[in-house]
Amino acid sequence: MEIYLVRHAEAVEPVEGLEDGTRWLTKKGRKAMQKAACRLHKKRVRPDLIITSPLTRAVQTAELMMAEVGSHAELSADSRLAPESTAEQVLELLNNRHKSKSIMLVGHEPLLSQAAALLLGKEPVSGLSKGSCLCLEPRPKPGKPARFLWFAPVGGKLISSAKKVLVSVE
Repeated sequence: MEIYLVRHAEAVEPVEGLEDGTRWLTKKGRKAMQKAACRLHKKRVRPDLIITSPLTRAVQTAELMMAEVGSHAELSADSRLAPESTAEQVLELLNNRHKSKSIMLVGHEPLLSQAAALLLGKEPVSGLSKGSCLCLEPRPKPGKPARFLWFAPVGGKLISSAKKVLVSVE
């Protein structure tokens, strides 16, 4: 199985009177996410399942991803990807979907990097930039850490070296 951790794209700034959950993607964020999704399509990213945080900016990001890489995928929202959730809840979500070949989770920071740290057995993992995607492969044996496959920063080249992406523990 491959796990794609995608941080939502750039959203409008929080302002008084605007609930955090209803913040939407900016025009710049939409454009950057469409380009990022196109790059992932060229990399042959085809998730079976896309699960998103229920917040507007994450749902919009997931819809942009689905249009490019997941037209055959099932799309759902899950509160375990909301900002106030824990990394353990994200792992619980993944464990309930172990039959899928590839899963894309669209969410928020620092939740996604905390979940990546738990999966990789490392602390800490660098925060994911808006619109970026981290690809991991869980090990088949329980208790073994996941394997880093690649990282796609928005607007940058794909990085296949874990040392360039992950914060080392020292």
